[in-house]
Amino acid sequence: MIVPAAAQHLQNGVGGRVNNTGVIRFKSDSGQFRNAAPAASLTNNVIEFNGTNNAFTDMAKDPTTATAFGVDASMRIPGLVRYTRDSVAQNVQSRYYTDLEMAGGSPKNIVDGVYVGQRYVITRSGPRTYAGTFTYDGALLQTITSETGLSGNTDRYDNLTILNGPKEVRKFDEVRMSRAFYSDANATMLVKGSLYWGTNSTISAPVTVDSAGMLVTGGGRTMLNADLSINDGEFVATDNADTTTIAAGTTLTVGSNANAKLTLGQNTQLHVLGGYVNSFAPRTNVRFDPTSLVNFDATAPQVIQSTVATNAYGHLRTGRSPKTVNGDVFLVSTLSVNDEDLNVGTSMLSMTTGTAQYTNFTEVIGAMQRDLRGGVPGELYVFNNERTHMRFTVLPQYMTLDVHPTTSPLAYDLTTDVQRKINVRYTGDWTALVRAGYKRGDIPATWLPDVSESLLRFFDAQGPTTSDVRKMLPVPGTSYLRSATVDTRSFGFVEHGLLSSTGVAERRIDNGHDLLMRGNRDVLKAIASGRWSNPATWDEGREPDPKDRVSISGFTVHVGYVRANDNYAILEAYPDTMAIAVTLADVPNTSLLIGYTNTFNTFSLKRTAGVLFTQNRVAPSLVPFTTLDVSAANLDAGLLIYPGASYTVPDLLIGADATVFNGGVLQVGSN
Repeated sequence: MIVPAAAQHLQNGVGGRVNNTGVIRFKSDSGQFRNAAPAASLTNNVIEFNGTNNAFTDMAKDPTTATAFGVDASMRIPGLVRYTRDSVAQNVQSRYYTDLEMAGGSPKNIVDGVYVGQRYVITRSGPRTYAGTFTYDGALLQTITSETGLSGNTDRYDNLTILNGPKEVRKFDEVRMSRAFYSDANATMLVKGSLYWGTNSTISAPVTVDSAGMLVTGGGRTMLNADLSINDGEFVATDNADTTTIAAGTTLTVGSNANAKLTLGQNTQLHVLGGYVNSFAPRTNVRFDPTSLVNFDATAPQVIQSTVATNAYGHLRTGRSPKTVNGDVFLVSTLSVNDEDLNVGTSMLSMTTGTAQYTNFTEVIGAMQRDLRGGVPGELYVFNNERTHMRFTVLPQYMTLDVHPTTSPLAYDLTTDVQRKINVRYTGDWTALVRAGYKRGDIPATWLPDVSESLLRFFDAQGPTTSDVRKMLPVPGTSYLRSATVDTRSFGFVEHGLLSSTGVAERRIDNGHDLLMRGNRDVLKAIASGRWSNPATWDEGREPDPKDRVSISGFTVHVGYVRANDNYAILEAYPDTMAIAVTLADVPNTSLLIGYTNTFNTFSLKRTAGVLFTQNRVAPSLVPFTTLDVSAANLDAGLLIYPGASYTVPDLLIGADATVFNGGVLQVGSN
């Protein structure tokens, strides 16, 4: 039945009861439903407000007291409340409704604190302007009503909250809001249509996207305190610096089909404190803008979701706990490894020409590939740790360093070698400065006493035995650069100025070979005519020290003064213990000239019995040696001691027909 319209107010006293199976219509702009009776006193089909400011109050016109209908959930208004008018705007009261309808052509102003327990219906309504929070709080399944306004708060929720029970966005429906979305732990949600979250949104109950649904974040913070499952549809972080956080104990799962999608737009961030899983094996269902960041930042050990080259991460960051991977991981911008190592196992981490950053002495353990097809010659490209990098003059297409600390490389010798396996793989020829880092833990306790970090140099290792190696020599005129470890955490390094995939064997690393670091003492060989103290004179780019064995063949090496062949003026570092052994070969122009500068004129080999000087050069019978030769010319003298100089050798062996020219003091035997 239709109940006649009330001119002003309906007043339900303490003992009153209203059984409405029809429509109670309030025509007056200020008409009120005043009540003093319990909630059960009202049975309602439809209460219709036609006025601009209709309201539910107590008998004293106060809407906030316990007897006013809709003041809280215990006084929820039963049935349907309809706001309908065709002209002037209506103000929708803040109440707990069961069913709520917006009708008629007039605008609606929907204030903060509107709760709907069952249905929210919009029929031929004028524009709706929301201010504050609109809440769906029913315990049974509720449908979230479409509001599709693209901006502002008109025809678009302001804040939207769901509580108490399951909710659904139906297929083909679209729900938009301006600011925060919130769900409590009981409000699971199924998204089959499109839901556009606002800023600073939080879910506390699982959300499922299905039936080609779409879930789109707003421009601020999204907090996932419950699982988000993308079964069939898409989760989109929009291009507006949105930040989404997956809380600890929570997982964002992308389903095992091509229609389950994840998209991170420009400048967006996904912080993974829980888990992120892509169940679609081809991994082509995700898209990460190059400016986006995925940050795996759990405090417990964490698995990084694999990607493919065509759908790579933009920026990738790890922190706070050890990380592993579940397959190859590709990224196109920057890598940042913090706090603990990233171990890729038998998989691979591949990045392009972006920056790799490491804090707290972390590293990538395993294969790290650089895609250098867009690289720039002269740029520094960091690989597995802060002390392992290459500066290319000729770029390959791809370069991979497969690095495993405390792991024996090919041809490993536990008495001389760093126990760190660095396997080098590449596509395309290259030339580069190469630096390799290592840690104190890579140095075995089995090193021989004379083995030292200060002697470390590179070898190309290609097989299982210690003979399957080739020493990498510095470019003449240059030397290795080294830095020793200072504690158990920090890195030492060895750097060679010019290695390549082609060219001379002593500066070539072949594809698939290990870059071995060995610190033993080899025979130090002269590779240029020059001063003894000049590193460029020697094959290892350093001056001999008291423990070295030295070989001179076909070069003129001078001691104690300056000659024009190199104009090197730095004094010898160990004049009284220059080496442990010296051998002069029987090759033309092989000479060791002992000279002087003022009082700097006394030199000797290590003063220990058994230390040998071997002179094999059969020199011309007459070699001028009364005056220092300061020219740039090579001399063919074997051992020559100028007047005013002194040279001590514990043992001297002169080969057949070889000669020694002595114009100074030659002392044989130790003190």
